[in-house]
Amino acid sequence: MKIFGYLAFHNFANRLFLNYERSLLDEQNEAFFSLGLDRDKGLKKLNSILEDIYAVSYDEKRGMWSEHLLLFASIATSDRAISNILEIGTFNGETARILSALFPSSQILTVDLPFSEIEKTKMYEYETKNSQLIFKRNENLKLLSNVKFLEKNSLMLMNIATSFDLIWIDGDHSYPVAAIDIANAVRMLNPDGVGICDDVYLDAKEGQMDGRSKASIETLKSLNNAGLISYNLVQKRIGGYFNFPAFNRKYLGVMKKSNIS
Repeated sequence: MKIFGYLAFHNFANRLFLNYERSLLDEQNEAFFSLGLDRDKGLKKLNSILEDIYAVSYDEKRGMWSEHLLLFASIATSDRAISNILEIGTFNGETARILSALFPSSQILTVDLPFSEIEKTKMYEYETKNSQLIFKRNENLKLLSNVKFLEKNSLMLMNIATSFDLIWIDGDHSYPVAAIDIANAVRMLNPDGVGICDDVYLDAKEGQMDGRSKASIETLKSLNNAGLISYNLVQKRIGGYFNFPAFNRKYLGVMKKSNIS
């Protein structure tokens, strides 16, 4: 009887977890809908791109993939006009390659630190060795006629006057760089443009060893309070593993410029 009791409890726990994951998906669909986007259409579009490029479908457990790709794909299937795209944080070039396929008529500028600085800071060693990173990046970016790679510190973007319809902010997530990148992105956004910030934490202490920072959420709040932007938060991933307990949650910040006279 104890064995049957254990199995019954185990199945009950599984059902609770599945219900939790369904609620997370429902919440995500509502978040996309509030932005005027259709996540299901985006997923279908994204999978067609990923299967063509990498011969796999979308899986949030794969590498650095997350709901930001669904946001891009949902925007691509909307009536929003996207001509110029900026990516801050090229990493291994996968996102730039996917953006290139989703928006083949757009011009894409992707920016990352010089290799010497990446080696010095060991910024990406949590995911890959530096030499492998550069190899993967070169493989992903080669032959992409609508992508330009700029090997510079993202703070240097303060010197450019180009405007963008879509900006993906995925550089340094801590103070002061994250705050500067977000504020600078607002400056560069076209009036109807969309900026998306990676790894927005609601609960973090600056300087934690796991890299958590409130730089992004505090910057978004400050810009919103000043009347410069409006923003929405979208879950970065929707699996129960990534969202339980609640303090583990990461968000994507989706921001638009406010109309200020």
